[in-house]
Amino acid sequence: MTTENIFEAIRKWKNLIDSYKNGIDIKGAEILIFLNQGTHFSVSGEEIEQWKKNLETAEPKMIHAYVGIHEGQLKFFLIDSKSDKDADFNTILTKDFLRNFSESKIESSNDIVLDVPPITAESAINRNFRWNMFGTSWLQAQKTEDIFQLISIPFSDYEKMGITGAQTCTSFFGLTDDLEKRILIFHIILKLLP
Repeated sequence: MTTENIFEAIRKWKNLIDSYKNGIDIKGAEILIFLNQGTHFSVSGEEIEQWKKNLETAEPKMIHAYVGIHEGQLKFFLIDSKSDKDADFNTILTKDFLRNFSESKIESSNDIVLDVPPITAESAINRNFRWNMFGTSWLQAQKTEDIFQLISIPFSDYEKMGITGAQTCTSFFGLTDDLEKRILIFHIILKLLP
C-alpha cells in the first residue's frame, strides 16, 4: 500500500468513529462489524529485528498500531515510535486483522521461559471472550470516551519473545476485566513455523 492509501484508511476509521460519537448511532453497528472481522495479526522475527535497529536510541521504545479501513477490511498499520516521530513512513507495516490461523505449529507463551512473562494464554482467551460478550456494551460506553485510533504496544513485549527470522508471534485483540477502564488490548503469543 502507498502512504496515501494508508493515510486514507486511517481517515476512514476516524471518520467512522467521529460519526458514531456525533450521534449517528447506526455507525456503531459498522464499528462492531469491523472490530469483529478478526481476532489477531502476526509479526515476524525479521520485522522485530528491524524495529530493534530503528529504536536503538529511542525512549520510550513503542510500536504504534494505527487502525484503518481499506477496501472494507480493518487493517493495522504498525510503525516504530522513532520512525513515526521522524515521519519516516516508509517503515509502516500493513497487517490484516485475521480470524483464521495457518496450519503451522503454535506454541503458547505459557511454554516460553521469560524474565517477565506476558499474560498467560488463558488470560488472552478470557480477554478475547470478554470482547465477544461485552464488545457492544463497551462500544456504547465509548460514546462519551475516546475510541482508539492508535494502540501503543511496548516494544519489549515483542523483544522478550526472542523470535528471529521467519518465526512469528501473534497479537490478539481483547477486552480487559478492569471495570473502570475496560480497555482493548493486544496479547502476544509465539507462533513457530514448521
